[in-house]
Amino acid sequence: MCIRDRYMGNELIREFLRFHGLNNSADLFDKELIQKQMSSKSGQSKHLAYYKKDEDVPRLYVLVKGEKTKKEASLEKDMKELNKKYQQILQAGRQIFSVAVNCLQLLHSFKETQKNENLVETIENYKIQLGKYHKVIINEGKPEGNELITEAVMQEHKTKFFKYYSDKNIDGIIEVLLSLRVNALQIAPELRKNLVYELIRNDIFNIESNDSFDFVVAILDINNSSLKHAITSLISVISSTLRGVEYLTYKNNMCIIERIVKTLKEQENGSVTQRFCIATLQKCSIKDTVIPTLVEHDLIYWTINLLNKSLNSKIHVFCLDFSSAMLANIIHTPSTLQYLEHHPDMTLQIIESLLRLIRENIPVSVLMHILICLSYLSKENFAQQIEECNFVDRISEFVEYYSQINTAENEALEIDKKTVLDLCAHMFHPKDTTLDNSDTMELNELKTEDRIREYENEQ
Repeated sequence: MCIRDRYMGNELIREFLRFHGLNNSADLFDKELIQKQMSSKSGQSKHLAYYKKDEDVPRLYVLVKGEKTKKEASLEKDMKELNKKYQQILQAGRQIFSVAVNCLQLLHSFKETQKNENLVETIENYKIQLGKYHKVIINEGKPEGNELITEAVMQEHKTKFFKYYSDKNIDGIIEVLLSLRVNALQIAPELRKNLVYELIRNDIFNIESNDSFDFVVAILDINNSSLKHAITSLISVISSTLRGVEYLTYKNNMCIIERIVKTLKEQENGSVTQRFCIATLQKCSIKDTVIPTLVEHDLIYWTINLLNKSLNSKIHVFCLDFSSAMLANIIHTPSTLQYLEHHPDMTLQIIESLLRLIRENIPVSVLMHILICLSYLSKENFAQQIEECNFVDRISEFVEYYSQINTAENEALEIDKKTVLDLCAHMFHPKDTTLDNSDTMELNELKTEDRIREYENEQ
């Protein structure tokens, strides 16, 4: 470095110290500089020899020269490269979109010569989806949606919705339903709850204004797979808030819940429509008055069977996660526990099935939900069933088995393992802290009911 750079750097330091009133420090700094200047030339050379590499030079000198450090230059180069790749991907997206539009136009031409309802539905769905992704491209990937759907647009959707239903225009109904869902997905996450409130305020299904579920039930009863997909997707959006659940169960009428359960059982495992149905039922299961309907329609056994099927065939993890969370909500409800007390054989079968599942290779979130279910069934009310299935020993064997799993090389798996073992310690050994790996014992004071709400809220 040159003498001029050192001089300017020293001046900047001196100016900084004086500006902040650090006069003693400034005086000491000046004295030390004088001593350095009076030191031997060889001494200076020895001191400055330390800075023999550009990256070792103090940043202050680099700033004085108006240059970038090696690290800053490297970061700038990487940023330019990333921006170049981003522009390439964006251009590719535009080209793919152009190809998709051309294909859609060809499908329109083909539609004129083919009287195929499924083709018509497919084209309309593609139109809506292309409209959504086109907005992503023209915004260059930036999230949009700081404003809710306007009142005029909401009313327009509702008017079309009822007109298409009156005209028996299935394609039109699907278009409106999917458009509403796309609007929900495009809105910023923090505003989606407000969109649900707007759907309820506008009484999108005319439930409150007509004091009837006839309209939405009639749509759910139409035998059309695309329509089932569209209507269950919008119902899933509405059920994402407690007010939405209350709207769907207006005056404790469970006819929508019953139709969703019926639709659920008709779907292929892991299908998109099945996911919408499971998501709706899981979110509605936070309301205790919904639970008896789910029990009555055999959702406990249905969920356990789904989990067992997943051991031999691939089922989407979303279905497993949300259905097991729903199962935990069902079992923890007082009405369900009372029901199970009066059906001891059923209770024993459930406990046996869940104890077998915890030893299988299942997602950690599903495992946690099953353990929570078992914790509710480990009460004195079910003492006979607990003894018959050797509950305590099998839980202890599971804890021992799970604690031996090697997760040292994977931090995420290690965290999951610790969480599962902590969960077991808190729920099955409340007075025994030997299995507790948590940093604090405050969690021991947390009620099991609160824990299921925590896991449920994470979904």
